[in-house]
Amino acid sequence: MHFYTIPSFLFLLQTATSDPLTTTPQLPSLNGVLDHVVVYQPLPAAPEYKSDDSFNARGMEHVYLLTNTFLDLIQRDDVLPKGINTSMIINAVGEGPASTLQFMKAHWQDLLLQYIGVLTTGVFGLLLAIILPLIGLFFCCCRCAGKCGAYPDSHYDKRSDACKRFFTGVLLSVFVIAAMFGSVCAFVTNHYTFTGWTDLTRKMDISLDDTGHYFQHTGDSVHVLLVTNFAELEEVVNDILDESGPTLKKQLANITEAVAIETLNDLVSGLSKVKRNLRDISDDTNELEAKVAQLQDGLSRSQRSLTSALEGCTSNQVCEKFLSQYNLDKDLAMADDFLKIKFKMPAITGVLSDISDLIENDIEEKVLVGKAKFDLIEKQIEQSIEDIKPKVKTELREMGKQLETQNGKIKAALQGLDLAVIQKDIPKLDTHTLKYVEYRYYVGLVMASGILLILFCFILGLFYGMCGKRPGGLYGDDCCNTGTGASFLVSGIYFTFLFSFLLLLLTTAHFLLGAGVEKAVCQTLLAPHQSDIFQQIDQHYFQPTLNEVLNDASNGNNRYSATKLISDCHTNDTIYNILKLESVYNITELTNWRSHYGIGEYIENLKNKLQIGELSGITLLTPETTHDLEELARSEISDMDFSKFSDILEDEITKIDLRSFIRHLRTLREQVSRYPSLKFVATKLDNEALYLENMNKVVETVKLTLRHLKQSVTQLEKNIKFNKSSMREAIHTLIGQANRATSVIRSKGPQLIGDLTGRYVSETVGLIDEYVDRVLTSIEREVGYCAPLSTSYNATVVAFCHEIVDPFNGFWASIGWCFLLFLPCICLSVSLISLYRKSEGYPGPLVETETQPLDKKRRDRARGHRRTPSGFPEVTHSRALPPVPGEVEERAHSRYRDTSATRHIEPPRYTSNPSLNQRSPPSAPSGEYERPPPYYYPGP
Repeated sequence: MHFYTIPSFLFLLQTATSDPLTTTPQLPSLNGVLDHVVVYQPLPAAPEYKSDDSFNARGMEHVYLLTNTFLDLIQRDDVLPKGINTSMIINAVGEGPASTLQFMKAHWQDLLLQYIGVLTTGVFGLLLAIILPLIGLFFCCCRCAGKCGAYPDSHYDKRSDACKRFFTGVLLSVFVIAAMFGSVCAFVTNHYTFTGWTDLTRKMDISLDDTGHYFQHTGDSVHVLLVTNFAELEEVVNDILDESGPTLKKQLANITEAVAIETLNDLVSGLSKVKRNLRDISDDTNELEAKVAQLQDGLSRSQRSLTSALEGCTSNQVCEKFLSQYNLDKDLAMADDFLKIKFKMPAITGVLSDISDLIENDIEEKVLVGKAKFDLIEKQIEQSIEDIKPKVKTELREMGKQLETQNGKIKAALQGLDLAVIQKDIPKLDTHTLKYVEYRYYVGLVMASGILLILFCFILGLFYGMCGKRPGGLYGDDCCNTGTGASFLVSGIYFTFLFSFLLLLLTTAHFLLGAGVEKAVCQTLLAPHQSDIFQQIDQHYFQPTLNEVLNDASNGNNRYSATKLISDCHTNDTIYNILKLESVYNITELTNWRSHYGIGEYIENLKNKLQIGELSGITLLTPETTHDLEELARSEISDMDFSKFSDILEDEITKIDLRSFIRHLRTLREQVSRYPSLKFVATKLDNEALYLENMNKVVETVKLTLRHLKQSVTQLEKNIKFNKSSMREAIHTLIGQANRATSVIRSKGPQLIGDLTGRYVSETVGLIDEYVDRVLTSIEREVGYCAPLSTSYNATVVAFCHEIVDPFNGFWASIGWCFLLFLPCICLSVSLISLYRKSEGYPGPLVETETQPLDKKRRDRARGHRRTPSGFPEVTHSRALPPVPGEVEERAHSRYRDTSATRHIEPPRYTSNPSLNQRSPPSAPSGEYERPPPYYYPGP
């Protein structure tokens, strides 16, 4: 709650210490007069806005960063070239295809230079889409001719083939791994694009809801300030005017200490209450005195009777136990502190007699005479300003009506934008676009799946090529060897060429669309003040629409710009300043309310209208009244000590709790009655229990009487002391104050009333000034801060640009990235294919020398085209080398071997990589059939 309070203070009065009726007192200093408080209703709480302009890239931030950086490099800063504006484009398109073609013909060079980077990239993509299939065709023809890695040069490795195979495989793995990231990003960004679009309408609807809540909250805040808070001020000011007489009289009484006459009137008018309190106290003390004596005597009698009764069963264990618990001589008695109190107060009778005499002497009427003279001042004040009160109230109401009118205009300006129409059309966006968005999503899924298929072939080719065995080994190893890896690599190459045209064509189309939307829409919305196209659209379309919508509210005095409105809103300025509503109603004009409404003039005239007659003959206390009051002060009531009754504890009248004692006594009677010889004891105990119950009733009566006595004492002290130590001190103090007040009013009364009126007027005016300050401060600095509107705008831009366009651009960038990586993958795969198809390792330098053909041209000419399954090495039946002279046994690779050496349970293993220095004893079967090296025929 906001409180605007006119504080009230107690006024100080300095007077001479000598006779107040003969000494001229000093004029007291003045502080506050009004004690009224204006409790303003606070501004309505801000609604719970749901728009969220934060963006979670969900792991794709680096992809978006690289994509946007690439687009920034190939695009210029402006959307349109210098010689073209939006109006020219819209007019050309609106006039039909012929006009559009004519426009393009006239400005194609400007557009080409403006988007040279985008067009160059697009042309590159199209060329690549055309060239790659052609290259694939040539590659297939080359393979069919036995070239391009279709067959290895030899079926065993050369000296550097192992190293070449390793490093080429590692390099291809690097490119494949890099392409894997691109493939993952393609699937993810394609999904993000689809989910972002399906969520766009919901977020736009939330943003429009928040915008509507914002305008509604701003309008409600203005209504509270201009209508509700002014009504609260008006009510307080009217109360101040209606209570002007009592207010000024009260402050005059505080200043002059004339308030003492009212206090004395309260004191003497309460003498009848004092008399009644004294009678109640007298009756209570007399009753307590009698009851205490009765209770004391009864407990003593019961003590003696119980002692006598229990002497007859001292030998009984039950009686002995009871006597051990209670000491009848000490416990069955009244509390010592209670016995010390003397309840009877004989002086009360004399005090009652004195008070009765004063009442019969009309002391109350005498004091009322002085009070009536002082009250006459209030009536004179009321009569002096009676005619001006209605005028002030009328002008104040007129001011309130004008504020209500201005509030209506401001609310009309805030509600000028009909958001309901826009919000109603939002669901149509899904109706018209969602089907095509789904189609694009599935197209993107197919594109990403094609990339994944190619990548899958390369991955399996590397896996089998690096981890598989050589082809041509044991029977059954035909599908899990390096030859299989070579086949997968070939498949990857074929798929790359096969899908290249469609994928690159679609990727280029995505690129052109995404780059255009990013430049023309997103960068424009994110920084409208830096966008040339937004400024042109604003100038030709937004500004006329805004000025038309807000024309009635602004009286046609303002020109609005969407760029300026958005920029000011992002700086969190107030809506009053953004829409320039000072032209609708300049809130600063409220500071001139005195001259505009005439209220100030009427209130200022209160000083002149307030005329008080001569006060030199006023007397608040006559000598006779003073004498009677002094007689009352000399009464013995001031000397009586009633505080001793306030300190009595009601629960400590007896030393023990009689209720508990009676219960134990009845229990003892029941136990004793079981013994026939102690029947007479049980009868006595029963009689004593009944007697003690009567004594307990007396105790309860004492408690009630004591409680009533305390209440009477408290009320009496309140009626006679008046925050002093005694009635005597209070009366003497009040008599002195009343006499000093008489002196001050006689000498300075009219002047004090004039000064109080001045303070009264200025403080009343101050209430209105404080209201004006509240309105100015709230509207210019608190009401309608544009942060929620800025958040709604940013949330919509984020929903479209960051959650749709950025993933869309990331998708084509991922596909393009993969295809660029596939180009070196093709080259490296061609090199690896022939290496993976070789079935034997490096045989050594001697065998390599023996098997070299002497005539390379003849070998190439005789080779021709041969087709074998990719999983099997090409088998040639060549004559083995003759034995080396001097050897007893045949060479290991000679075909003339003992066939018994091949008899074993495992299938034969073929090899063409013998060791020239190895000896194989014929008697030891090796489990392998060693094939001789290829037969070499040098020719004729």
